[in-house]
Amino acid sequence: MKIHCTVCIVNRCLPNLPGNLRKKPCKSTLALCKHPNSEEFCFILFSGQNKNGTKYPLRNNIKQVLTRFVAEGKCTIQIKKPEHDLCIQGDPIQVKGFLHLVKRALEGKVSPKELTFSSMNVMPVKAKDIAPTKLVISKRSDYPTKGFPRTLETLYIIDIQRCSLDKGILHLNKLKILNLSNNRIENLPEELNKLSNLRELNISHNLLGRTSVKQWHWIGGCLSKNLNLLDLSYNNLSCVPDQLVKLYSLHTLHLSYNNLVALPVGIGSLKQLKIFSASNNSLTILPGTIKKLRLQSIDISGNKFEQSISNAAGIFPKTLQVCSLKECSAKKVLWARISYPKGSIPLTLADYLDYAKYCVCGKACFTVFFRQTHNLLLANISETVNTSANEAVHVPIDCYFCSLRCFSLAFYSRNRNPIVR
Repeated sequence: MKIHCTVCIVNRCLPNLPGNLRKKPCKSTLALCKHPNSEEFCFILFSGQNKNGTKYPLRNNIKQVLTRFVAEGKCTIQIKKPEHDLCIQGDPIQVKGFLHLVKRALEGKVSPKELTFSSMNVMPVKAKDIAPTKLVISKRSDYPTKGFPRTLETLYIIDIQRCSLDKGILHLNKLKILNLSNNRIENLPEELNKLSNLRELNISHNLLGRTSVKQWHWIGGCLSKNLNLLDLSYNNLSCVPDQLVKLYSLHTLHLSYNNLVALPVGIGSLKQLKIFSASNNSLTILPGTIKKLRLQSIDISGNKFEQSISNAAGIFPKTLQVCSLKECSAKKVLWARISYPKGSIPLTLADYLDYAKYCVCGKACFTVFFRQTHNLLLANISETVNTSANEAVHVPIDCYFCSLRCFSLAFYSRNRNPIVR
């Protein structure tokens, strides 16, 4: 006898495996068989990934059968050797019939004619029956009319001139890669930040430049911890919201071919960033916190940087005022990376936190700070530097300083001589 069901194999020897290493449920064929030359019964489990099947002896090898939810078509068969739990989910009638036959086989009440091992009796799951994990839509006719399979991990919707994000995508909790390039999307819904497994988001060649800053609330949430790649190239952007610094796990950031005149002040807070491109924009100066980055590659060619800026290191600023309690609290919140979802705090406080300035040391500052400009040698922050032929290797940076100490470290060496960093 065989049944088609969904099976998840759990190894009891490895109960604490991280989620990305655990085997996931997959559509399978589970068969109870008996070889004509042997008196022993066994399970054989087939799947699209395991077409040859895995054999589990039955005699003296069943530790326990859990049937509490068998009325819903769910049960668990615990095998002694190997120490596997077969978590089965299928049609309730078929599952009950299969378990009844297993019980009869253990009691020796099944005749040899009822079960005979034959390749004709047991067939692996067909490829068409396996739920897809990748979907590529490059024509309007390819767009699914019955919704997206919930098993999708990779989704490409490219060059079909779509103007909005399908809300069905927001329910794909297993989605890891989302490519929406070459469309006409002007904004993304806030619920996008609830996709807990999303690692890569490509929304290049769209129309995000037409949206207002307030429509970037999708930045944050689960994306803060999980998003590794973000591509916003070719979007006619005149600015990038400061909320971008909430994407703490970002490894790759592409902002090329826009109309950017400035970058988020706190970009240096992206400690995991390794690949950064902002070529062919209208940048004249970079934020001072970029000194905190340690990149593998940076591309800022095709911008309008001034060749040099006179350093104001010789002018030591006056003492700073004492921070207010509000500012001290806000600094601690941002330094500890405490999330503040929509509705958790008043909107005025959320805006206050979102639009913080950032010192070159990486700490936030709001109303109490110094501000100076000087030149940065790009080779100090990146292994590979790509600039235009007529651009110098030094670029101007706009620095905020939250204390006299930060100012001194930035502008003075041990001999108290001005230096260019």
